[in-house]
Amino acid sequence: MAVTLNIPTDIARQYGSDPGQIARHLLAQAAVEGYRTRQISRGQVAQMLRMDWAETEEFLAQHHCDRHYDLEDLEADRQNLDKILGPA
Repeated sequence: MAVTLNIPTDIARQYGSDPGQIARHLLAQAAVEGYRTRQISRGQVAQMLRMDWAETEEFLAQHHCDRHYDLEDLEADRQNLDKILGPA
C-alpha cells in the first residue's frame, strides 16, 4: 500500500535530502516503533523494510529493540526440541 504524507519542508529535511531517503527513514522508524510496541513481528519488520533475516536482526539490534521472547516461547521451543531429539 502506498501512503502519502504531508510534512513541513524544514522538518522533512531533517530526515534526508530527497523524498526516497525521507520515506525510507520514516518507514524504518515506523517499523521500530511497531516492533517495540508489539504491533508487528520481526518477520513483519523484515517484510516492511525488504530485509532478510540477518539484516533484520542487525537493524533491530542497532535500534536497541529487545527480542520478544518469553517463558511461553521457551516452553514451546523446549517441547519442539523434545519432539526432535527426544526427552532429556
